[in-house]
Parts: sequence; structure tokens; C-alpha cells
Amino acid sequence: MRCTRPPFPSGWSALSIHPANLSLVNTLPVGQSFLWHRHQLADASEEFSRTVDNPPRVVCLRQSPTSIHFTAIHPTEEATTSDRETGLTRDWLQEYFQLSAYPDLPELYDGWRKRDPSFFGVAELGPRAIGVRVLRQDPWECLLAFITSTNNHIPRITSLLHKLSSRFSPALLTLEDPDGSGNETTYHLFPKPQDFPQDGLESQLRELGFGYRANFIASSLSTLRNANENVAEELERWRTLPEEDARAELLRLKGVGRKVADCVMLMCMDHPSLVPVDTHIYGIAARHPLFPARLRKKTMSASLYEDIQTFLSDKWGPLGGWCQAVVFASDIREPTLQRPTPSDKSPTPSNKKLKRERPTPPTAIGPHVKREETEEVEVKRTRTRRNNKEVTESAAAK
Repeated sequence: MRCTRPPFPSGWSALSIHPANLSLVNTLPVGQSFLWHRHQLADASEEFSRTVDNPPRVVCLRQSPTSIHFTAIHPTEEATTSDRETGLTRDWLQEYFQLSAYPDLPELYDGWRKRDPSFFGVAELGPRAIGVRVLRQDPWECLLAFITSTNNHIPRITSLLHKLSSRFSPALLTLEDPDGSGNETTYHLFPKPQDFPQDGLESQLRELGFGYRANFIASSLSTLRNANENVAEELERWRTLPEEDARAELLRLKGVGRKVADCVMLMCMDHPSLVPVDTHIYGIAARHPLFPARLRKKTMSASLYEDIQTFLSDKWGPLGGWCQAVVFASDIREPTLQRPTPSDKSPTPSNKKLKRERPTPPTAIGPHVKREETEEVEVKRTRTRRNNKEVTESAAAK
């Protein structure tokens, strides 16, 4: 079914919000959620769009210096009109971006500066650290996304999850891309647990390119179904559990280790203090002037993970997971498209840059670290060693 976006901005709704309180470009494409389509527009601004369920629709977002503009496109005009009148998608945005729970993000930044004056308080976080929020996602989608993230990187995770949606969920509607290219995007809901087959799931996932993660997903779904035929209901129950109990449930699933469990708990199960630890966060922690020397240049282990998490949680407090998201977003590779311009409300407090330190990388690679990059470095090292050996042998022969 082909649908059209309403005219912008007259046919769209808006939330009055400054980029310092929510930046779409710094929150959506940085490794939390992987199903947003991203389009650069003729005026160099951007649009983000994705499907949302209950009821099924496509939500489109654009940002201006004063507002988040949004529209929800349903398969029927009646549903689209009802959405606008009832505020359905407006309420969804409030929950998804946690705007009601944490209405003043710059105030949180100020709190982290006071708690951690020797690191967060003196660091130039840069434009990518503006308006970074932790999303409150659907637990099923979030769980599969972070199982897929194992030894993976953002573009490939995104591609795999879109392939998953296309394979197991019917097309919802098609929209012409807003960038003037004339291309179209067909949108699919993320498949529900009941949309996956009881048998043969692993082989189908391998066909899509999930590799060994296919077994993790198939096995985890089977475990969840054995606990409760209504998998979504079971995951909602986990949202209500204390931290240790929720983590224990997640760790029973194949392919879910400590980092994946902590990511899921932070991003969909209401545990904002959790700081998931991977290679990148280990590197950031090692730059902290108070980071214990005994923890530097070590290979990741369960005890090291616990020590790093405890250290960062102590420095960043009850919203440590949010602080981690800010530091992480600031530290990753430059976004490929337009990002918001810092203003006088920018959370950047000074012009002191973080000093980088290279700890020995842990064995686990986070979703933001490309395996290809790691392999390229190793190839260069091997080539250098070979050249050095040839020079030595040549000198000896003379």
C-alpha cells in the first residue's frame, strides 16, 4: 500500500524541545536502536522514520532548533486522523525518549559534572554529546538487536534487523523517500515472537546472514516460549524484576552474556544506573585520571568487567548508564550526515579534550567496533614484522 507524508510542516505535529534536551542525530543512529531509516533532506536537515506497533504505523521525525516535528502514517486515513486527535504518537514519543521521566537533560549533565569533576567535569564532549538520551525500547526488539550485536557493527546490525523484518513480517506500507531521489521505502513491523516458526528458524536466519547468532536467537526464543507461550508478556514481567533477578533471567538465554544483558536492562527494562562495558567503554574508563592502575592493560574477564562497571557507576551515579551513553556518543566515529549545531545551551563545559590512552583491547568487540578494522590493523602489524625480518636477514647475509 502506497501512502504519502502530509505536507511539512503544516501537516505535522510538534513537541517543543531544544536540541540540548533531545538530539535525534545523536541518539537514534549511535548503537541503541537499529531500525530507524535515515534520510538527508534538500535543506541539509534529516528525517528519521520507522514502524511502530499498537496500532501499526510509520512514525517520521524531523528536528528544528526549537522542536521535534512528527507525523504518524497509518494504513488508513481514519487511523491517521484518530492518532492526531488522541495524541497517540505524541504519548509514544514521550515514553520512547523518556521525556516525562527525565524532562531536563542539561540538568543531568550538570549533575555528572559535579559527581565526576576530574573527568566529565573538565572534558570537551563536543557536538555529538548534545542531547543524548537512553531510549525506552520494546524488550523483544531490544533483546534480538543486542544478541545480533555480538562481534558486529552498527551498519551490519541495522541491515540484518531490516532483513529479519522483511522476511518474517508482511509489508505495512510504502512511502516515497523524502530526499527527492524518487526512491521508495517499504516498511515492515519488527516481527513478534509468534511470527517466527517453531521449526527451521536457525537455518532461515543463517540464510539472512546472521551466522552463529542464528543459533543464539533460535535457542533464546525456544527458552522464552518454554517459560511462557506469550513471550512479550514474559519480557514485560522481567521489566518489573529487581536488577539481579532480571539479569539472571537474561543470562539463561543462549548468546546473552553480561554486556548484552546489561544493555537490554538499561535500554528497555528501566535500570538506568547500569553501565554496560565493552572494549570502547574500557578505553574510555582507562582515560579517567582516577582509574586504578591495576585494571589497566588487562584482558576482559568477568572480574575485570565487574571492577570497571563498579568504578564508572560510582563516578556517574544512579543514572550512570545515561552518562555512559553521552560519553560513548561523543567518542564514536563522526556521523555521516548532518548533526545539530551546538548553541549556548550546549552541555560542553570547557575546551579541555579527553586524553586518549590505548589499553590492551579486551577480547569482546562491541557493536560499534568493526571487526574489519581490527583485522586490518593485524594485517598491517604482520606486514611490518615481515618487512623487519627481511631487512634483518638481508643485513645478516651481507
